[in-house]
Amino acid sequence: MSEIIDTINSFITSKSKILQKTNFLKILTKNFYLKILNENKEMVLYLIFGVLTTLVNILSYLFFFKVCGINILISNIMAWFFSILFAYITNRILVFESKNEKILHEFGLFIAGRGLSGILDSFLFYVLVVLLMFNDIASKIIINVIVIIINYLLSKKIIFKER
Repeated sequence: MSEIIDTINSFITSKSKILQKTNFLKILTKNFYLKILNENKEMVLYLIFGVLTTLVNILSYLFFFKVCGINILISNIMAWFFSILFAYITNRILVFESKNEKILHEFGLFIAGRGLSGILDSFLFYVLVVLLMFNDIASKIIINVIVIIINYLLSKKIIFKER
């Protein structure tokens, strides 16, 4: 009988150790991810709002082109404009937490940077969709990835740079 009790106790102890190790791994993994998020908060937020900006861009484009029947290139420019407004507000307040009191100067830099990337966006869109006849939505997604990277670098190094 004592052998059975010892076996049961041994089993319970081994299960308890496995559970403790599992909980430790969960805590360690959770802490690891939290540390990465905290160390890269700005970039993570930029990526999240970059995706949301892309969504604003694509949905605006679809609305203007498909629903309103506006020219494909004009629809693209209008979608770019709405996505810029969304991006500036989220970047200033939530991503880079800008304290710059020269809001108009900062906004001017933002518009200039986005203007350059907007020209690139429209140029690549024209080449891919009009000249090469690629799918417009797939092209917008690819172009937006390129534009997000360029815009992050401009925002980080120039526009929202701590002074």
